[in-house]
Amino acid sequence: MNGEQHKGEDPGAPVTVTTDQSAPSDQQQAAHQRQLTAAGYGEEQRTRYIEGSSEGPEYAACAWDEQIVPGAEAAGIIPENPSPFSTAEQAHNAAHSHAVSEYWQRNPDDRWASPWDADPAREAEYKEFVAARTTQILQEIGPDLVERIERSGNQELTLVANLYAEREAPEPDDAHEIDI
Repeated sequence: MNGEQHKGEDPGAPVTVTTDQSAPSDQQQAAHQRQLTAAGYGEEQRTRYIEGSSEGPEYAACAWDEQIVPGAEAAGIIPENPSPFSTAEQAHNAAHSHAVSEYWQRNPDDRWASPWDADPAREAEYKEFVAARTTQILQEIGPDLVERIERSGNQELTLVANLYAEREAPEPDDAHEIDI
């Protein structure tokens, strides 16, 4: 979503998103697909590999997706797949994942409840906590989170925790350094 509203509009009204332009991530994905095709790892090559495999098609597809392409990425033969999410979406996803982890750390007994034992009150509490904590994280470290994702190019699982740890870490005290 573009998140923009015109003055005077109802703040609760849905935001209109224009779809006539491709999102930057769509353009990145299209460029990545062209690079894969040029390097011999495109959709046509994938289809030929699966059809020509002596293994079952499901196995061959899995081998292509989980072994061959990642192996070529690791070897530098093809570039890594860019994230399909914008930096802001990646920051939101990282904050949300961290909020979910915090909830389960605070409520370890809820983690093992079976789906058919679901309590609507507990589910509402979970959703409310995760939404509020996600918003709080983005308010506290959102800009730092976006900057770190842009710099590193990925969203590591411990990104939010690492940023909080860096903020809370005491400043190094140069007066107590020991010269050797």
